[in-house]
Amino acid sequence: MTKNIEKYAVELDDYECGLILDNAVVFGQLKTTLTRMSKKEGIHTIQMSLNEINDLAGWMAAESNHADSRKKANELGDLCDHFNNIEFQIKSNL
Repeated sequence: MTKNIEKYAVELDDYECGLILDNAVVFGQLKTTLTRMSKKEGIHTIQMSLNEINDLAGWMAAESNHADSRKKANELGDLCDHFNNIEFQIKSNL
């Protein structure tokens, strides 16, 4: 019997979806969704589990620290902050 994992709405634009795909290891449905949304302009609401949000925050922080340019480091750092804020809001409401 599989446990139903709660998903939360995360807003990302097409550029941010591409950054995640280029700088994190993602699998399954999340990878498919991010790939599809990275090709569509605009802001997208993507359903993610708390574990996925937490993992992506960690990936973005690590990649930000090792980025090859200041611009990329800032973009990845901003995404990390975005995921951390979402995680904080979710945990505050539990």
